Amino acid sequence: PAQLAPARAVVRSPALEVIDRGRAMALRWSVMLACCSELASGALRELGQLLPSDGVLKINLSSVPFGNFGFNTFGINGQVPGPSIRVKAGEVVKLELANGLSASDGIPCTDALSFCDCMYTNVHLHGLHLSSKGVYDGLAFDGDDITVRLSAGDTVMYQHTIPDSHMPGTHWYHPHHHHATALQAGGGAAGFFIVEDPPGYLPKEYMDMPELHWFISTHNLDALQQMADQAKTTTLRNAATIAAEKGLSVNPTLVNGEMMPTADLPSNTWHRVRIVFASIEQSLRLVVDSSSGGTCTLRLLAKDGIYLDTIPRDISAIYLFPGARADIAWSCTCATYPCTAVVKSIPVAGGGGGNGNGNGGANGGGLAAIGNVDLTESDIMTLNIVDGGVATPAELPVFSPARPCYLADVRQVSVAGSGALGLQTGQGTFKVTWDGEGQSMTEANIHASGGDMRKWPAMVSWFTGSVYEVEVAGINAHPLHFHVNPFQIVGMPLESYGDGYFKVGDFHDTLLLTDVTGADRVKIRMNADRFTGQMFVHCHILAHEDMGMMNLIDLVGTEGSTFSDASTCFNAAFDPATDKGTSFPQVVASHAKKVAHAAPLFFALLVAVAAGSCSDTRR
Repeated sequence: PAQLAPARAVVRSPALEVIDRGRAMALRWSVMLACCSELASGALRELGQLLPSDGVLKINLSSVPFGNFGFNTFGINGQVPGPSIRVKAGEVVKLELANGLSASDGIPCTDALSFCDCMYTNVHLHGLHLSSKGVYDGLAFDGDDITVRLSAGDTVMYQHTIPDSHMPGTHWYHPHHHHATALQAGGGAAGFFIVEDPPGYLPKEYMDMPELHWFISTHNLDALQQMADQAKTTTLRNAATIAAEKGLSVNPTLVNGEMMPTADLPSNTWHRVRIVFASIEQSLRLVVDSSSGGTCTLRLLAKDGIYLDTIPRDISAIYLFPGARADIAWSCTCATYPCTAVVKSIPVAGGGGGNGNGNGGANGGGLAAIGNVDLTESDIMTLNIVDGGVATPAELPVFSPARPCYLADVRQVSVAGSGALGLQTGQGTFKVTWDGEGQSMTEANIHASGGDMRKWPAMVSWFTGSVYEVEVAGINAHPLHFHVNPFQIVGMPLESYGDGYFKVGDFHDTLLLTDVTGADRVKIRMNADRFTGQMFVHCHILAHEDMGMMNLIDLVGTEGSTFSDASTCFNAAFDPATDKGTSFPQVVASHAKKVAHAAPLFFALLVAVAAGSCSDTRR
């Protein structure tokens, strides 16, 4: 499309997208362009970009070929995934969504259906700290309002002002029309939405990392086919049957729309790998298989587009579940060049993304394919590691990034209220409850509440500018996702899980903890910052959401209110002169794990001593 941005300060390493807007870098490896239009193994496809500076960003949701499989799926701008949107804090994003579907391809929802209305659509900016209000609320444009119902052949204009103080990070966009979300987003209609690091936000060693973008998606064709059958759409109709007849996978995993792609990587060079994981219900635990001679070091920088309190964090695996994102500092090497390494998934302990309590029932349409479906051991992609001309990777400084006030640590503050949130299934119902009360958001219940999701009664009301504590049940089997505001983990049965991947104090907007039990409770806190309006909360197993496991909290009070007790944070545009993070003594990358784990008290002391230098009096 005409809005697809030309390469602008963009350099690409072989097959992997490397983006470096505004940061001059000397690359030691040859540059080439590689693209593959089918899902067969090949070079990793690069993703195009849409930039607000180009004007109105136009995306079109339509039925597109699922590679060479012989059936159509849902895609954006003719592809799976769609182009990446890349913005800066403070920018105004004008996004025009066109519904390129056929009005006759599908059936309207009735009280008996969970998967329907797939000829309608909208778009949700997953993870962004934005208002949910729009035209319905009297505004000139729609915001992140998932109650928008865009008919086939129509367009809608969204306008988002990214807050000046928005933390830079990795997010994504996808359709979110209720009862069609699993088919459309699970089918592949999605893409990156990246908020860039402002100049000076991180030390040079991080700012100068070339970026690699991996949009990983799993497609359970059995489940998609069953949902398409109920929705009476030709898109994805007979998907699993056709794939099986051709001897193709009925559960393909794609990276940037390719099955088992290959990518060249220069050795001993840190790359920032931005990962989005899109799936109806499956979860992955990514590791690197070094049996072919290539070894890789992984350091966690951010989850769900939110930097860790202190970076980097040594990890042994990357935990991905529906809606999750991860930013990884990644470096590989060989004993003898060249060599290869395989990125693969291994089973997730504890059920990883299944529904926990049965499959569908009355409102589920008998979807036997939706359940405890984990990806068994499976190769995802191959890294071809070439000599980068560097003997060892650079040292990565230990650093605590400056934080906007909506992401200030709230573990020790007073809360305005608390309650228990349940992600519940059983006897054919899927629902989100508050203090044990709450209805399943089925079509029948929507009709009983006035026939419009905008009229759905809120579970509870929260005042903006206040902090609330929530005790969550069911997070072992259901990925919990909040719109509008992220949340902080403040209590788990153990201080950490996943060999340190999940820790008390971390922030998320989507969270699944398969290592806890169904009887365990996890405590989170949320700073209800700035925005009034509807805040939806749901299970991010997309089929469960469509079957009713969604509810909402009403954010009330004064628009723009912020939490007055937030400290050591900034509430305006990031200023490198005043909003400085905290640097710790440098640690050689290969020794980071030993130092970071052996001296937590030392680091905590340094944070306390340096806290005054991080404060922002403009708050």
